[in-house]
Amino acid sequence: MALMTTQQAADRIGVSVRHVQRLVAGGDLTAIGPDRVDAASVAQWVAQRQGSRVRAWEEPTAWAAVALLEGQPAPWLGQPQRSRLRSTLAGATAAELVVRARNRAAVHRFAAHPRALDRLARAVITSGAAKDIAGLTATDRLDGYVDDAVLQRLVTQYRLDPDPGGNATLRATGMPIDVVAELAGGRRRVLAGWDLAGSADARERSAGHRLLERAVERLRG
Repeated sequence: MALMTTQQAADRIGVSVRHVQRLVAGGDLTAIGPDRVDAASVAQWVAQRQGSRVRAWEEPTAWAAVALLEGQPAPWLGQPQRSRLRSTLAGATAAELVVRARNRAAVHRFAAHPRALDRLARAVITSGAAKDIAGLTATDRLDGYVDDAVLQRLVTQYRLDPDPGGNATLRATGMPIDVVAELAGGRRRVLAGWDLAGSADARERSAGHRLLERAVERLRG
């Protein structure tokens, strides 16, 4: 496990040491000891924000953005909200979209026994990013969405250990899981694009940006 001092993490993110300490306290970064931060958690934090200071949408709006780019109606928002959101999407870059929609789920990363991955996969909505896109996806890791209410049960049942560089990523959301399942299976692979675009891996990030850019182009018509 690669480590950084809190000062190095602050320099990497572009904030103060005190801000890094707040991120650790809030669970956004993983502390290892009094003055060490897991480097993988810093890389993930940076990838999710991609240098942008734009404000993230609330969870229902973020999922509505996924739906609209998939060509779905997003009925949980009112018509005026959907209209404004559609206009925002049409003018956004892929990097902005990654930051805007990061609140669609709380991302938790764990180390899981390899034999547990197949069983765990049956208990989650597999992320579109876990499906093969241009040969990018490894078969020895899991990435999926779960209901907020079942996350802890899965952690206990499968003996998952928190690990920013682990092989199991669980994205906990309050959105009804049937809606998530429908969007994860969308033909335009918009959710896959968002998941990949928030990766710390440059190739996955690039693939995700391309998927989001294509979806925006379709929306513009």
